[in-house]
Amino acid sequence: MLSTNFLLLRSAPLNRSEKRSLLLIFSSAYLDMYDMALFVGYSIYLSAILLPPLKLFQALLAFSIVLFTVQLSKVFGIILFNRLIDRYRRNIIRAPQTIGLCYFFLALIPSYSQIGLWSFIVFWVLRLIQGGAFGFELGFTINYSNMNFSQTNKRFIYYFILLSGEMGALVSILFNRLLVDHGMSVYMFDLFWRLQFLTGGLFVLVNLIFRVKHRQIMNNYSKFSRSSFFYTLKHNWRYILLRSLIISLHVCLIVTVIFRVPNFLHLAMGFSYARINVILLIVTVLGFIGANFARILAFFFSPIKLMKIFYILVALFSLLWMMLDGNKHYYVLWVYIAGFVYGVFVRLTPMVLYRVVDFDVHNRLTGRYLGNIFAYSVFGSLAVLCLDLSRVYTHNFHNYAPEIIILVVSILGFIALKIYTKHFTQI
Repeated sequence: MLSTNFLLLRSAPLNRSEKRSLLLIFSSAYLDMYDMALFVGYSIYLSAILLPPLKLFQALLAFSIVLFTVQLSKVFGIILFNRLIDRYRRNIIRAPQTIGLCYFFLALIPSYSQIGLWSFIVFWVLRLIQGGAFGFELGFTINYSNMNFSQTNKRFIYYFILLSGEMGALVSILFNRLLVDHGMSVYMFDLFWRLQFLTGGLFVLVNLIFRVKHRQIMNNYSKFSRSSFFYTLKHNWRYILLRSLIISLHVCLIVTVIFRVPNFLHLAMGFSYARINVILLIVTVLGFIGANFARILAFFFSPIKLMKIFYILVALFSLLWMMLDGNKHYYVLWVYIAGFVYGVFVRLTPMVLYRVVDFDVHNRLTGRYLGNIFAYSVFGSLAVLCLDLSRVYTHNFHNYAPEIIILVVSILGFIALKIYTKHFTQI
């Protein structure tokens, strides 16, 4: 999807937009997805520092619960921002201040050996506070984009916000792969995690300096923005939900395959870092092939029909894989196929969802972005939680949970797409 949004933005008229405004939007969306990718894929390595008594199954579940509750606090933060918008306009630096302070406190948390279980509790509380502050920032980003760009540019700003977040996720994955690939000791990993928290805090500090320096460009709020947000949430919640369900398959593939597979292959299956890197490279290539395969098919068939067909194929494949018990004996093959499917849906999703006339023109940016937020923050983190909960219950990494999750999400996506496209005009 990164390449799709980049290509769409190449022809966008954003070069005439206020560069400071674009930088402000970029920094918020980038850091949000960077943070999510960081904790979806690699927070488990903190278990040796914060929860060493727990076994791997239990530690995975503990951190997936943290992830899920933090993502819910993010959604709550978006709603709370719009409730307090008049008050927040006088305190535009409050949310980034909170995010930055939480990063600095996270970097200074004592380990389990120093304060016991309190180290994990403090970590969880700080993450919850930080999640709410991230929600405030996303609410501010949506509001600011609505108020400072023309109707023509709002469509491209939506692509720009998504591209910014995708770049954050990509950098997070690459940076953390670099950290874990060198087989560091627990002590060194603890040190590098703290440095990474400090880096996040410094990134927010740059954002704060920018806001203070250019405070005047960020005071363009109105009560209409708040009314528009709650109107969209109240009257279009069904379409937001449907949109998020359509997106959820490739989101679940991201969090369960792209973010989670590397540490799973190492911690649970004992693969070497070199072998894991080769697998990830092959997954990337297969994703690229899948995306271009879908693009070629779209020249001959409707993207909506293609997407429905692939939903059905993915559901049937998940059933077949469970019957063959493939997850246990051919797990890497399943990962490769999932990478190809991810590429297909990454290409088909924007072909379908970017070409529908949905929501009122004044509420379109809000409605579309809320669909993305719910897909990533709620359904994506819920998929991770269900995955880890099943492993604690079965005491086995090789269960049918990934296939069941993909099966359910595929069926829901198919139903949502069928309902969704009945109500909007395809352009």
